[in-house]
Amino acid sequence: MKKATIFLLLFILIMVFAACGGQAGTMAVRDENLVKLGKVWGFVKYTHNSFISGQLDWDRELLNLISIIYYSDAEDVNGILYDWFIGLGEDGFDLGLWHDFDLSDYLVAAAFDEEEMEEHGLLDILAEYREFMSFFTAMAEDGHDIDWQSFEALAEEMFPLMSAIIPTAADATWRPMADLSWINYEYLGSLATHLLRFDGITAMDRTTAPVSFNFGIPNFSGQNLHVDMDFSDPGYRLLGLFRLWNAMKYYFPHLDVLDVVWNDLLHDFIPKMLGGTDRLSYELTIAAMAHHLHDAHVGFSGTMFFADIFGRYAAPVQLIAVEGRLVVYETSDFGNPLVRGDVIVGVNGRDIDEITAEMRQFLSYPNDEKALAFLAHRWWGGIFPAMPHALRSHTRGMEIDILRGDVSMTLNVNGIADWVRFSPSATQSHVLLDNNIGLINSSIFGDVRSMMEDFATTYGIIIDLRQRPSGSWYLEMRQYLMEEPLPFAYLSFPSQTQLGARQDIPVNQYLPQSPYVFVFDRPVVLLMDEQTFSHPEWVIMSFRAAPNVTVMGSFSMGSNGDVASLPLPGGITMRFTSLGVYTPEGGQTHRIGLVPDIRVDRTIQGITEGRDELIEAAIRYILGD
Repeated sequence: MKKATIFLLLFILIMVFAACGGQAGTMAVRDENLVKLGKVWGFVKYTHNSFISGQLDWDRELLNLISIIYYSDAEDVNGILYDWFIGLGEDGFDLGLWHDFDLSDYLVAAAFDEEEMEEHGLLDILAEYREFMSFFTAMAEDGHDIDWQSFEALAEEMFPLMSAIIPTAADATWRPMADLSWINYEYLGSLATHLLRFDGITAMDRTTAPVSFNFGIPNFSGQNLHVDMDFSDPGYRLLGLFRLWNAMKYYFPHLDVLDVVWNDLLHDFIPKMLGGTDRLSYELTIAAMAHHLHDAHVGFSGTMFFADIFGRYAAPVQLIAVEGRLVVYETSDFGNPLVRGDVIVGVNGRDIDEITAEMRQFLSYPNDEKALAFLAHRWWGGIFPAMPHALRSHTRGMEIDILRGDVSMTLNVNGIADWVRFSPSATQSHVLLDNNIGLINSSIFGDVRSMMEDFATTYGIIIDLRQRPSGSWYLEMRQYLMEEPLPFAYLSFPSQTQLGARQDIPVNQYLPQSPYVFVFDRPVVLLMDEQTFSHPEWVIMSFRAAPNVTVMGSFSMGSNGDVASLPLPGGITMRFTSLGVYTPEGGQTHRIGLVPDIRVDRTIQGITEGRDELIEAAIRYILGD
């Protein structure tokens, strides 16, 4: 009897493991099928004439496909996607380079004679090219599948040789960014032949397209927010995930400096998205994917997920990251007992490092070294409950553990659910400091001519760009720093015709010619730290090209460039960096930030004593001490 019982239990266990293994295998196939769907749909969405012209609803097409692909066998998926693509109608794809580009004419135009062609080994390739193209064109025009292996082999043989001896203008202008290596016959079958025909978008009217452009910045306003989305519907959950992934794949400028391969993220996030059925799990999955962009511009409106997890109430203080700790920098007048210089140790019995580590997985910040700075001063303001802030609680009252000097204590603090704006410590646009040195507070609007006339005989000028500059005063300020326009940056714009490509354009100063202007020929010090973010970074790049300018402080935050907004299902809108900004030499600034000429860091002691160590260092530098 015991043996029979043991055998029965073993049989049951074997069956359970087999069932689990089968289920896991089925889910792996399902997820792989959905990865392929997300890639194909996103590429077609941004290139196909039926979607660019607004004839078809790209979201509806995806939702219909999900319901089919979700339960399909792997061997059937390519056929399903092929039939779907053909059924969309005229794609607007040309036959591309292979059809429109007459290689022999190009060689003649490039002054290659027959002897030179033979020397470079081009004659045999040219003959093969002509023979293949005549066959390829006939097959394509008749709607037949192409011999992809022969197509690919010829390309691999010809183009490396051709590009080595005949550089084209396009090579020098456009930089491919999106990885489209998955568009191949082995992965997609016959569909690859059709997708590879894509050679640029010709339709210029993007009124109803999934993306248009405003002065080069991608505009996704034509995409549906689906505010009444059913968060338990797998189709709509995947729609949100695929929309975010594809928009970033083709229009985010910095995929090349991420810690992950963006192409691989769908494999990780599809099961996470399908593992939830409510609003919060959907929003957290979206935020967790955006985390991998490491873009401090990323933020969400239309959602309160951060407050839902970490609490609606926040301590009414402004923090600063100093010496690897979160430190109180400013306090409001709400009567809380926290004071300047208090080092945050914990909240409601939890260690602050544990809290911030949990927060960081849903935030997009440049790198680990800047994470605390990102959680501190930068995010105070706006619609408060939706903004990151480390001192949060689900109840109004909270216990905050601090270190004040050498004394540990726990303070009872009342949080607030509304937002509060801390007034900048500066109250004047410019001030004459002791020792005949001028200080410009960039956050306060002032008349540039008056500033510079007041500072004309000073020993030097300090411009505080730890603040966000007010207005466009910096445009006028440039002419006081340099005699002639100087290059100071490269901007990277997304191509409007070649999906996933970008164009890099050098940027020079614009200097208005005002008759009263003089060039200030003494030291100018720009103050910078991790709160120098976005627009202030651009201003520093513009100013530091001048000969007498020195940048002092710590690295800036490292997220520069205009911001685009992406609507997402569920009534959410995500902001992200849309233009790449590089140094005049083409060097990276995203994530790294700008590098100071002279490194100066603040200290907890200096914060406690109310001193500004950067201004002190700038004064010493100008005076030559």
